[in-house]
Amino acid sequence: MSDNLAALHPRLRAILGLFAACALVVVGRLVYLPFDQNVQTKLDLTAPRQRQVLQPARGNIYDRKGELLVTNTVLYDLAIEYGYVNFGDEDSDKDIDGQDELIVLRLIAQDLSALLGEPYPDVENLITNRLYLDPESQQEINLLRKTLYPLLSVEKRDMLQTAISAADKPHLTALVLSPRHRRIYPHGEVAAHVLGLTNYDQIGFYGLEESYNRTLAGYTIAFDQPLLPWDMQYAKVDAGADLHLSLDLGVQLTSEEVLKDGLAEFGASSGTIVVMVPSTGEILAMASYPTFNPNDLESLASDFNTNPVWRNPAIAEQFEPGSIFKILTMAAALESGEYTPNSSYFDTGSFEYGGIVVRNWDGRAWGAQDMTGLMEHSLNVGAATLSTSLGAQRFYDQLLSFGMGSQTGVDLAGELTGHLKRPGDADWHESDLATNAFGQGVAVTQIQLISAVASVANGGVMMRPHLVAKVQSDPVAPQISGRPISAEIAQDLAQMLLQSIDVEGSKAQVAGYEVAGKTGTAQIPIQLPSYHYDPNKTIATFVGWVPAMQPRFLAFVRLNEPSTVEWGSQTAAPTFAKLVERLVVQLQMPPDARRMALARP
Repeated sequence: MSDNLAALHPRLRAILGLFAACALVVVGRLVYLPFDQNVQTKLDLTAPRQRQVLQPARGNIYDRKGELLVTNTVLYDLAIEYGYVNFGDEDSDKDIDGQDELIVLRLIAQDLSALLGEPYPDVENLITNRLYLDPESQQEINLLRKTLYPLLSVEKRDMLQTAISAADKPHLTALVLSPRHRRIYPHGEVAAHVLGLTNYDQIGFYGLEESYNRTLAGYTIAFDQPLLPWDMQYAKVDAGADLHLSLDLGVQLTSEEVLKDGLAEFGASSGTIVVMVPSTGEILAMASYPTFNPNDLESLASDFNTNPVWRNPAIAEQFEPGSIFKILTMAAALESGEYTPNSSYFDTGSFEYGGIVVRNWDGRAWGAQDMTGLMEHSLNVGAATLSTSLGAQRFYDQLLSFGMGSQTGVDLAGELTGHLKRPGDADWHESDLATNAFGQGVAVTQIQLISAVASVANGGVMMRPHLVAKVQSDPVAPQISGRPISAEIAQDLAQMLLQSIDVEGSKAQVAGYEVAGKTGTAQIPIQLPSYHYDPNKTIATFVGWVPAMQPRFLAFVRLNEPSTVEWGSQTAAPTFAKLVERLVVQLQMPPDARRMALARP
């Protein structure tokens, strides 16, 4: 006979005597128990007072076309409640050193071992650990219902229920099967960072599951279950609301496939693609790799709050943007009224300011250049010339109007703010005014930068990025988050970026479609032992929109640490082109010439 189970019998015998006394009191009260068909009651003469929670099913999540992305299934928790232990024949001798209680508990362990295919010692230890408040000293029996095996399948539920109901196994009446909702993600890893996941208690973590947890969870009731059953009432709970997203499952799948191909082709360690509608802020896709499978809750649980893979890189990863930031610098210069697309400067290949020397990415002097030439050749010297001529006040005010250093308000949990140093900050230096102009010394998130650039594609109007289009049947209206530049400046800048693609971003071109956009190649800072940049690693980016005028979508490709070639023009740009080639077919976008012909009266 097991030592673990043998240690139980003294307290069990005392408790059973207490239960018998309580039963006499209960029988007396039954005479006065009113019958009410509107109130469900559970006659449990031995149930101790405990916290009960009635939890409805969480709402489903659908893509923009009604494809199911997240739903629920019902699994079952197997628990043991010692007040229900059936000791069999009343005439049996219950005074033989308390062996009958021990036999019953051993039988439960043996039967569970056989039914579930678990080793008997493991089942016995599990029961012992659940039974005692202090398993080490085996003192104080815990009479609350305790879960032994959570989240069992319907098949195992049926098998166990048959065994529990068997006439020849009265001891198994101590086992209780309770239904529990479990989240199901039909597409596995697809859009995992967007959707997030839930824990065992159906609380949302990360993504939409966290940011819309209350909406999805519905109305949950928690109450104290009294000792006497007629005082416990089951109240109705309201199911969670469904979410209908702007995300397009087809666009998401394509983005994930193109991203994985790009990472493999260029030997990048990780990456992210975001696809957005500039005119509304709707996010069509948000793909990141590496990723995770939210269905695999058991393997995720060990580092649920610490593993960085759970965080969405599009909103929770800050990086120096590099030359893509020149779009915002040029916007500030044009918006100031001191520069036009035809304004020129003489590029000497270097520019000294604030104690540092700025050089072009290729070390060359490019001579006389207009503003379009500056963007075409992605000249650091030109960008620094613009920002320093504007001065810190005007330059940083313009960056703030684009949302730099602030959250966008995207409806996802965990968004960071980026970091924009300004005069007066302890870490700002005069040289930052020059280097910030070409995206060095400033930190952004991908959602932050795509939102800012989308305002250029959208006539100067910046829309709040969002993923939820409807909550249940209530639409979520697009929201304007700012007007950083005028419509005229936005059109001029879009035309400049269209022309620049012909030179520095040629690998981003797509036959039949005009593309406006900009490449970026950013160095990766190393903080310790002193602030400097990694000489061997870069972040390659490309942001662009199609068509260049009145765009249907904008996409931002980021490849971290490509190993085959470091430049965004050679890695992120062709990855962008491959994405666009597939999306124009999926979204049924005719080539520009055909589209313009159809638009003629």
